[in-house]
Amino acid sequence: MYGAGMSVYAPSEGASSSPLAPVLRQAGAVFSGRNGRSTPLHYGCAAGELAVCVTGVGLLDRSDLTKLTIEAPAEQLSRLIARLTGGTLAPGGTLFAGHHWWCGAEPGSVIVLCERGLGAGLRARLQAERRHVAGLVVEDRSDGWAAIAVIGRRTGEVLRSLGVYGESGDPREVPPFTAHTVGAIETWWLLEADRRALALVPHDDAGRVWRAIERAGRSSGISYVGLEAARRYSLLQRTARPS
Repeated sequence: MYGAGMSVYAPSEGASSSPLAPVLRQAGAVFSGRNGRSTPLHYGCAAGELAVCVTGVGLLDRSDLTKLTIEAPAEQLSRLIARLTGGTLAPGGTLFAGHHWWCGAEPGSVIVLCERGLGAGLRARLQAERRHVAGLVVEDRSDGWAAIAVIGRRTGEVLRSLGVYGESGDPREVPPFTAHTVGAIETWWLLEADRRALALVPHDDAGRVWRAIERAGRSSGISYVGLEAARRYSLLQRTARPS
């Protein structure tokens, strides 16, 4: 499973667009190039989309994110994570450190998510770590995986309808990084907060998962939103937290 050194696969920047682009264009998405990737900014009215998040729930394509898988013998991987984040990570657990989400997939394997502009720096840092971690394997899945965000006040309703919270429907009974089948597709779910979640799926299955989430969210008034509204909503959430 592990090689003698470090193996890195990095696709060329902007080599492919989001697998959801045709669906989003048909819905009226306005795209903009960001860090070599075309990203849906809005669907004509970012303010209206922000209102969707505040009162209901939005569906957002975040396939532009950098997505790395990191593998190493479990003990060495734990030490690596501690050096890079200052924390510990168990399977099913998450850490948010240095603007990166570190997600425990299984013993000896983690998934890291970050804004695309930070991806090159993280890859370089991991490259430098090969002298400390024998058998470190890093793969860039940015173009192989899609990322779909569910955000807003009624996010929990959508995830409950999809079964992400399990039979009990209680988010406290599932780990913050969990696998759950959506539309017959095995999907990784990062449960960032009670009003924000991110699904990771293979590129070719993104459309099926997107449609399954959309169907599950119809009773909650789900609507497409762009990155502008999502960022404004995140800012509102941060400023609304008690100091």
